[in-house]
Amino acid sequence: MSRLQRLLSRLKPQNPLYRSILVLSGGTALAQLIGICSLPLVTRLYTPAEIGTVSLFLSFFGFWITGIALRYEQALMIAADDAESHVVHRLATILVFLMSVLGVPVLWLLQQNHVLEFQLLPVWAPLIAWPILLGYGLFMVYRSWALRGGLVSQISQASIVRAGAIAGTKLGLGAFGGGVVALFAAELAGALSSMHRLMQATKLHFAASKPSTIGYLQLHQAGLRYAKFPMLDTPSAWLDALAATLPLPMVASLYGAEAAGWFGLARLVLSLPNAQIGAAVADVFQMSLAEAVRDKDPQRARSVFYMLLKKLGLIGLVPLVVSLAVLPWAFPIVFGQSWAPAGTVAASLAPWLYAAFVISPLSRALPVLQAQEWKLFYDVTALVLMIGCYFLASHLALSLVEFCLLVSAAKTLGYVVYTLVLCVLVESRLKN
Repeated sequence: MSRLQRLLSRLKPQNPLYRSILVLSGGTALAQLIGICSLPLVTRLYTPAEIGTVSLFLSFFGFWITGIALRYEQALMIAADDAESHVVHRLATILVFLMSVLGVPVLWLLQQNHVLEFQLLPVWAPLIAWPILLGYGLFMVYRSWALRGGLVSQISQASIVRAGAIAGTKLGLGAFGGGVVALFAAELAGALSSMHRLMQATKLHFAASKPSTIGYLQLHQAGLRYAKFPMLDTPSAWLDALAATLPLPMVASLYGAEAAGWFGLARLVLSLPNAQIGAAVADVFQMSLAEAVRDKDPQRARSVFYMLLKKLGLIGLVPLVVSLAVLPWAFPIVFGQSWAPAGTVAASLAPWLYAAFVISPLSRALPVLQAQEWKLFYDVTALVLMIGCYFLASHLALSLVEFCLLVSAAKTLGYVVYTLVLCVLVESRLKN
């Protein structure tokens, strides 16, 4: 046994950054594996139109959840000490409750005014949106707090529980013809199941540093100290999320719910590398960069940034080549013949998702360096390009694949510019 333990010890990465990435990406990979294994069954239990409908809801969810705490969850990473992190956590939690309630009438207005085909959602969709937004919003806050404490294994466990709840609910209810109701129930199960265990572990970790009282004055001071997060980071994040989530409602508007289902599945499959590796890298990168900045070690901070830029660029080439060469003929085999068009859509979107895989994790440098205003400029540009693609496709009557190629080219170009901006900021803000 001791020999086996020594062997396993040697196999573990010695670099703390790599160890954290391994734990987070391993847990996320297992969570994604649960989703991947369930997909061939899910696509046979639900029609493209049903998945297109829930994907339309998830496009709103993806937009709203981005700013549900007005980005104060990001401030947890750079709070001056653990005592202050309690104050920031309380502030973020209050905002999650308020913003999740506000999301209900916003979705209802989109639905009632037939904005980008949101009228396709069930009439009860705004009501179930509240607990889904609340559950996942609280999970986001505790996840950031847990990252500050280095609780990467607990985060991985919570991700696995969430994936299991979503897949199990989809399959269990889908077997009885649950339809759209089952798909919404799965999102609710995922939002609530992942929160409880992580909440307990994080509260226990930070219990010793909890202030005796947290009053309005402390909340107000913390809010002002990190005011860049709601004032600059939140608008930037919402614009970024809008540019990322708009394509699916645009597809629904231009080509119908069935096409939205194809687009949603294609993007889900293409996003797996980012979900498995990119998300874990982003979290650990932000944690490591924040530590280097707090320690006033600019050389270490720069080294982490450029090392990950190079490695992600190389790693991302593998899923890019697979997406272009394999997915068009693999989709109908794996997911069923009715999903064959999604394979061509996936190949069209592959360059965009490759660029996102490389650059999105490194964008976490901006809140750490308090340089959110630069991302705001980029996000406005990206949104304008996305809207331009929509009107151009409508005017020229482009096909679904042509529209996807246009969107992919615009998004890839935006990420290239974003990379240059990040490099310039790292060099200017992290001088010795």
